[in-house]
Amino acid sequence: MENLYDKLKKNSKSGCYPFHMPGHKRMAEHPFLKDFPNPYLLDITEIEGFDNLHHPEGILKSSMEKVASIYGADKSYYLVNGSSCGVLSAICGTTKYGDTVIMGRNCHKSAYHGAFLNRLETKYLYPRIIEEFGIQGGVERDDLEAMLKAYESVSAVFVVSPTYDGVVSDIESISSVCHQYGIPLIVDEAHGAHFRYGDTFPRSALESGADVVIQSLHKTLPSFTQTGLLHIKEGYVDAEKIE
Repeated sequence: MENLYDKLKKNSKSGCYPFHMPGHKRMAEHPFLKDFPNPYLLDITEIEGFDNLHHPEGILKSSMEKVASIYGADKSYYLVNGSSCGVLSAICGTTKYGDTVIMGRNCHKSAYHGAFLNRLETKYLYPRIIEEFGIQGGVERDDLEAMLKAYESVSAVFVVSPTYDGVVSDIESISSVCHQYGIPLIVDEAHGAHFRYGDTFPRSALESGADVVIQSLHKTLPSFTQTGLLHIKEGYVDAEKIE
């Protein structure tokens, strides 16, 4: 039987272009990635001088502050378990045990895990269907507002934008209606970490008024798998609870 290493080498020379993760697409020699470092030369463990991710006070704290300034957040956090880690933290950090949360029905399974951990009452916001392509579209402000009128004790709203098919919801109007009810909006923007880097992309969720945004750098940017970010805009959420 062909061994894993030999099969990986064979696949790398096949000429097939990877449209899957991770976002660097194996293009180490691409001009856009000319400064992309060899990870094997930089790989270390928790050693003196490199700070503590769970209690950053030095180089990691400074680095995350720079990320926050780039993305327009009040606080940003590195995630080493991908977006799932951030989704769990966001949901559990904006709700109390037994609260009610409105969730997009097309959300990632980590959102369901978060709801389960906090024993939340979940009310599902269904995305519109794009019949032409047979896929789920975005969620609509009017649908959300109707749910907020129907359920008075909602603690948070959680939506996915963009979807796995690339459909972006109108986050600005959705966040606006959430804030009218004094409720934070959490956006799983796992597939939209690149929005901040070009005028041709949709506006990012943070720029559109979302309160907590989770991104997977490894999906669309040159980062290795399980590299995530969690961003917070203060006002409707308590950053310490999410931490």
